[in-house]
Amino acid sequence: MNLKKILFLIFSSISLFLFAQEPIKYKFYGFIRSDFHYNSRQNVEAIDGLFHLFPKPIEIDLLTNEDVNAIPQSEMLSIATRFGFDITGADILGAKSSAKIETDFAGFASNFYVLRIRHAYTKLNWIKSELLVGQTWHPLFGSVMPTIPSLNTGSPFQPFNRSPQIRFKYNLKKTFSVLVAASYQMQYTSQGPFGASAVYLKNAMLPDMFLGTECKTEHWTTGVGIDAKIIKPSKEKLSSVSVVAYTQFINTKFQFKVKSILGQNLTDYVVPCGYGVSDTTATGTPKSFTNLNMISTWMNAVYGKKFQIGIFLGYSQNLGASQALISKNGKYQLMVMAFITK
Repeated sequence: MNLKKILFLIFSSISLFLFAQEPIKYKFYGFIRSDFHYNSRQNVEAIDGLFHLFPKPIEIDLLTNEDVNAIPQSEMLSIATRFGFDITGADILGAKSSAKIETDFAGFASNFYVLRIRHAYTKLNWIKSELLVGQTWHPLFGSVMPTIPSLNTGSPFQPFNRSPQIRFKYNLKKTFSVLVAASYQMQYTSQGPFGASAVYLKNAMLPDMFLGTECKTEHWTTGVGIDAKIIKPSKEKLSSVSVVAYTQFINTKFQFKVKSILGQNLTDYVVPCGYGVSDTTATGTPKSFTNLNMISTWMNAVYGKKFQIGIFLGYSQNLGASQALISKNGKYQLMVMAFITK
């Protein structure tokens, strides 16, 4: 397949509903969701606590000799309410065309919540291949995710990211496929010297690249993948590589899932693994950086269909930096998740 044909396929996918000759079918879906949560202490969190990560450590106030984070909290919010459209369009170049638009109210602006994009993509499906253009789950989030009630979907053990991307999947056999994707950052961005921003990836001039394989049968889904990313937080670039492996078994009433990731610089996936300063200029400003490394594994078992009972277990370990870190005033200069550093 030459470059001209690939560009034409991408343009056709984007322009799907502008040039469709056949009637377009829409399916509306959604739900109203209200969450109440109680925590016995302060936590590292986002979206006013709906996206929970982990409890804050003990921090003793020298004046009162009390733990300043040992303060309980509770809240109720309905911003996870969601709606969307599944759209079926005309055939294009022998492919079945479809699209999805999905939103909720968890976007944040100043002191109130607003609509935000969750998914917005078009798809072309041939007999053996699939082309997707738009925003959806990053391949590192994957087709295997925990079945849990929490909005965080297993974070910080499970990578969490929706990104604009071009994704192509080819089925080598009935149960075996290969996937390649190029993605950019929007809502989930890398940390850097000027805070969380998509500019570090844009300045590197290359998208985040993912390559993976997956075997899927009636009950089992097993896959591996590798993700490569280059950012430019200063004059020098930083390359990061992450590897993921997963498997799941699902039948009528029982689910068992396992995923492991060995990664570098995963701040854009809501994982506390970023990078640090390895060299500075004569004035002390950051010059070059080195990756922080981590390993994370989770296991999820669920039983039931209409009513479910389950367990989720996660383990994460910091494996240190790839190179020696430079300290400033006795502290290492690290770039990790925004709501951890604040």
